[in-house]
Amino acid sequence: MAHGQSQGAALLQLLQLLWLLPHSEALPEAPTPRWRDELQNHTFLHTVYCQYGSPSVGLSESYDEDQLFSFDFLQNTRVPRLPEFANWAQEERDASAIFFDKTFCQDMIQDIGPQLEGKIPVSRVPQNPLPSDLLENVLCGIAFGLGVLGIIVGTVLILYFRKPCSGD
Repeated sequence: MAHGQSQGAALLQLLQLLWLLPHSEALPEAPTPRWRDELQNHTFLHTVYCQYGSPSVGLSESYDEDQLFSFDFLQNTRVPRLPEFANWAQEERDASAIFFDKTFCQDMIQDIGPQLEGKIPVSRVPQNPLPSDLLENVLCGIAFGLGVLGIIVGTVLILYFRKPCSGD
């Protein structure tokens, strides 16, 4: 027993020594790899949406807010945003997941949506939006009117303050 205990005590002292070794100046400090200083978080978004109206279903895939692909549900293919992504667009490993998402989304709208009408938040889009040509013309007219008014008021003020003051 004495031999086993002395071996355990020696191992304990060795463990304490090894624990203190990194805190001493005996070993040079290991350089930290450069790649660890430059780590960044990246985000891949696979967004499926469905709605009443057209398009009824859509899918967008983006990496760090830069769109990579959309999905054409009529042709059942990915559409790359840039020609460089064409090879990746041919991948069909997740096709079953995409069609599951599409079916689930449409079921949510058709089956569950009417039951929760008025209970869940919905984005409110105007039913009769102002046509963009009319809006553009109205805004340009207002800007032009304010410009002309500014010129008139500026001219009046310049003429008013150029008059000589009446002497005493």
